[in-house]
Amino acid sequence: MFYPALMMNFYRFYQPKTKACLIFYEKQATQITDPKLKKEALASLKQKAFHCYGASFYASLVPQSKQSDYLCFMTAYQSICDYLDNLVDQTPIINETNFRRLHQSLLDVFKLTPPSQHYYQYQTQQLDSGYLNLLVRICQRCLRTIDNYKRYQPYFSRLARLYVDLQVYKHLKVSEREERLKQLKVENEKLAEGLTWFEFGAACGSTLGIFTMVAYAMNQERYQVTPDRIFQSMFPGVQQLHIMLDYVIDLQEDLADGELNFFSYYKNDDEGIDQILELYRRVQREVEHLPEKEFHQTINDGLFALYLAEGLRKNPMLRTFEKKIMKNLGLRARFLLHHTKKFVQS
Repeated sequence: MFYPALMMNFYRFYQPKTKACLIFYEKQATQITDPKLKKEALASLKQKAFHCYGASFYASLVPQSKQSDYLCFMTAYQSICDYLDNLVDQTPIINETNFRRLHQSLLDVFKLTPPSQHYYQYQTQQLDSGYLNLLVRICQRCLRTIDNYKRYQPYFSRLARLYVDLQVYKHLKVSEREERLKQLKVENEKLAEGLTWFEFGAACGSTLGIFTMVAYAMNQERYQVTPDRIFQSMFPGVQQLHIMLDYVIDLQEDLADGELNFFSYYKNDDEGIDQILELYRRVQREVEHLPEKEFHQTINDGLFALYLAEGLRKNPMLRTFEKKIMKNLGLRARFLLHHTKKFVQS
């Protein structure tokens, strides 16, 4: 699809539907009993809505009759991720048991069985008025529309487990987190081949593989592509690119707050940007194995546009990064950055 048409569909279809979903979740979050849980739920929806708007573009792979199901799933699942990320950032209960119990919700989504865990068991704050369970059930309702779901379920669960492991380990105490993340790479050596531990960690932290697979699974009649092919084309490359860009725009804030930032492990900013650009060139080739390869290459350009636009909105000092990155990308990326800047500032 030519990228101006993709942007037109975003403004006409994907953005309004995504916004409607987020407004609904916000209404549910306002009913949360515990004030601290309510604060984190509402903050995640407001501050990280751009995650959902970015992922909404994958709706173009889905037939119009199922686009609402895709967008509903995507926004609910991403909202769980962003809510839990905020919550574990702020919780005083810093241990693996607590973090795994909270993130079990992301694994339960793909089981298609009613939520069975008390996700807040080890949290001081527990009264969320059913908010997290509601998001899990919404995800499951949308997934039930997928024909031959069992064919995709192992891949959904694999990507979700990698995401959960990353989230659990990176939020542990400073004295523990790096060693646990290095061990995560060792435990997944075949998947992590050629990557440093922090590059593999970045790859685990993205939800784009899940959203891509859901989109294709909702359009099996048109796209004859195997779950394994989707997995191989998205992980680790595209997911690593996605999250490294996220860490670029959060670099100064994370360093000031003492939070882990994978981009900071490169020797210097220039090396980091060079590695990201090399990764970009590689993933542009890797997505050629997927149906609608031009769409995926456009999305990869769009990742730069989304994160640079959002980053510049928060921190104008990122213009140095913008200049170095954009001179290495083409007209399509510049077009998307121009329109994305207007969107994030509106």
